[in-house]
Amino acid sequence: MKKLVSITAAVTILAVASLSSAASIKGPVTKITPNADGSYTAVIKDEATKKDYVVEVADDLTKDKLSGKKIVVDDEVKVKFEEKGGKNVSAKFLKAAGC
Repeated sequence: MKKLVSITAAVTILAVASLSSAASIKGPVTKITPNADGSYTAVIKDEATKKDYVVEVADDLTKDKLSGKKIVVDDEVKVKFEEKGGKNVSAKFLKAAGC
């Protein structure tokens, strides 16, 4: 029983640690580029820092929104991303007003 509790605690700590490494930004989309592999690259200008962030979008829901023009250049978005392999990979990508 103690072993199970220890394993559960370790998994919980790792899950929380991985969530805390995600960065969040909010701002307008300045560029959307489709990639050969079916993913998209989006550039978002963070309204807080005025810095441009290049974010790779690979999840099907967001790819559908980008290909279906539900999210377009100049839309205000909220993005959570993690750095993986030197790239910012989106974990959450939504219109600020909801989409």
